[in-house]
Amino acid sequence: KMLQKKEKIQKLTEEKDLVFQFRYAPFTGKWLMEANGISFSFSEDAPLLIDGFSIAVGRHDRIGVIGKNGKGKTTLLNILAGEFRPTHGAIRYNQNLRLAYFGQMNVERLDMTKTVLEEVLDAQSDYSLGAARNICGSMMFEGDKAFKKISVLSGGERSRVLLGKLLTKPANLILLDEPDNHLDAESVDSLIEAIDNFDGAVIMVTHSEMILDAIATRLIVFDGGSAGLFEGTYGDFLE
Repeated sequence: KMLQKKEKIQKLTEEKDLVFQFRYAPFTGKWLMEANGISFSFSEDAPLLIDGFSIAVGRHDRIGVIGKNGKGKTTLLNILAGEFRPTHGAIRYNQNLRLAYFGQMNVERLDMTKTVLEEVLDAQSDYSLGAARNICGSMMFEGDKAFKKISVLSGGERSRVLLGKLLTKPANLILLDEPDNHLDAESVDSLIEAIDNFDGAVIMVTHSEMILDAIATRLIVFDGGSAGLFEGTYGDFLE
C-alpha cells in the first residue's frame, strides 16, 4: 500500500558519451609538411599575425598551439590547412599527406537544410548508410536524432556533426581548433584516448591544460606578438 502511494520515477538510463576513433591513412615518409619562414597579415596595412615562422611536422608529432585569444592561433591552422595563403614564405606538403581539419569557422559551412545523417554521408561518398548511422551514434545522434536538421541544432551539436564528418576521413595529419569547447569531461577523455590511439600526427589549439599535459610533445607558442616553436612537453614549458 505504501508503494502504491509513491510517485512513479523514470528508470535509470546509461549516460551517452562521445566515442572517437580517427581513421588512419598510412604514411612512411619523415615529414608530413614543412613550413619555411611563413608570415601572414590580413592586409598590407595590418600588422603581421605570424612573422617568419618555420616548422617541420613529423608523422607521429603531437603539437599543442597555445597563446591568448586573438593572437593568430586559428589563423595559423588555417594557413597549415591551406585555407589561407601565407603573405611570405612557403609550405611544402608531402604528396602522401592526408589532412583532416576541424575548424571553429567550419560550422558555418554546414548546410542548414540537411540532416545530421546527410552531412555525414556527404563527407565520405563511399560510406554505407549503416556506417554513417554508426558515426552519428558515436556523436550522440543515435536513432531518430540522426534525422534532425542542422538548422535546429545548438552550437555544441553542430560541432559534434563536424567531428563526425572528420571521423569519416582517413588522415595522417589532423588539425583541431579547440574541439573541446563544447565537450564535457568524459568526452574530452574520449578525445584524448582517440589521439593516443591515432598513428598519425595531431596539431591542436586548446586552452585545456589537461589536454596539453596529456598529449603535447611539442608546442607552438604565441607570445609577445610572435609565434615560436618550443621543443618539449607542456610540463617542460611551464618549468
